[in-house]
Amino acid sequence: MSDVVIRTKNLGKQYVLGDGGLWRRTVHAPMRDAWGWTRPAGTRPTCAAETNLIWALKGVSFDVRRGEVLGVIGRNGSGKSTLLKILSRITPPTTGSAQLVGRVGSLLEVGTGFHPDLTGRDNIYMNGAVLGMTKHEIDRQFDAIVTFAEIETFLDTPVKRYSSGMHMRLAFSVAAHLKADILLVDEVLAVGDAAFQQKCLSKMDDVSREGRTVLLVSHNIASILNLCNTAILLDAGEVVASGNVQDVVDHYLSGSIAIQGETRIRSHETGRAEQELSLQAIRIRDGQGRVTGSIDAVHGCTVEMDYVVHREIRGGQVSMELWNGEGICVLCTTDLDHCPESKSTARLPGAYRVSCRLDPTWFRAGRYWISLGASVPGLRTLDEAPHAISFEVVDTGSVEHKLAQGRRGIIAPTIKWTATSLSTVNT
Repeated sequence: MSDVVIRTKNLGKQYVLGDGGLWRRTVHAPMRDAWGWTRPAGTRPTCAAETNLIWALKGVSFDVRRGEVLGVIGRNGSGKSTLLKILSRITPPTTGSAQLVGRVGSLLEVGTGFHPDLTGRDNIYMNGAVLGMTKHEIDRQFDAIVTFAEIETFLDTPVKRYSSGMHMRLAFSVAAHLKADILLVDEVLAVGDAAFQQKCLSKMDDVSREGRTVLLVSHNIASILNLCNTAILLDAGEVVASGNVQDVVDHYLSGSIAIQGETRIRSHETGRAEQELSLQAIRIRDGQGRVTGSIDAVHGCTVEMDYVVHREIRGGQVSMELWNGEGICVLCTTDLDHCPESKSTARLPGAYRVSCRLDPTWFRAGRYWISLGASVPGLRTLDEAPHAISFEVVDTGSVEHKLAQGRRGIIAPTIKWTATSLSTVNT
């Protein structure tokens, strides 16, 4: 149809894993020899990984109409950024085709399309020229671009001296104001502060109201719900859901796609003969009891752990550590926290399941990891499973979660306060 401005058919992108050719050419020879990477001149690589192929995208087909705002969601590695790079003509597809009608503005990575030695002013004109705009057209938008990006003081400074935040502000402002018919935006808004992120989201809403098309990749589900008319969900490079944005988001949160909602650490039969306790499995359950790796920040989750006691233990405990994406331990808890007096109780041979509830409104949106351990404190370690499972806390735009996210700190709890009057003022 005439109003379709993006059309992809059977789009696929294949990469070769383990291509270490450049590494072998540049790394110090003794290190290559130590790692066994040398091979006779003129022969083919012998490392098996170099012949492995992976499909970053496979069989992706969809249409986007003029004025539509399409959200692209999915976990890390699902193919979202690869899709945008193909649409932006940065990389060619292996199979299929992608047709775009009109000027395309891309915001894929901070500083993409900028020449580091040119000033902010020069880069604005250069980007406009790349989009096919005349100098007169760029002049009309110039002041609006600079004002929106908040870089007036540094306009004539080479962009290589800009901070990442300044890069991002200018890149977004150029892409949004230079009247591209199609705006492709990757997850780069996270670089800016909360106020500028909101400013960018409002601008994208204005862009769509002007009849221009936006394709937005984001892990911020609240932004997807607020801005997009439709959405597609990618998993392992394939479209597993598409259509109404709320339906696609519900599909994503329900755990209907392949996710790491449960990890089997070992079977009941495995373990050393002398082992007293072995950890067996861990799983994440959402508010409805479903095993999933994506947790709505409103409804909370339950962590279940299975273990087997092979021989009677006294003084043992099972512990859990929660780590955030920056490698910081957020909290540590044990199955005896609620009843310390049970530390002397014997754990008899058998299979057991323990669980605890985590309220994700304590935490910021993002990826978390759980490490498990079992020990007799101060005496010996019984078993351990570092980074046994990961799960994602997803911001769906709740008022409570929004209030906490703009604050500093590793965790973002909504804490209840009480007030007590210490004196009465006579009136």
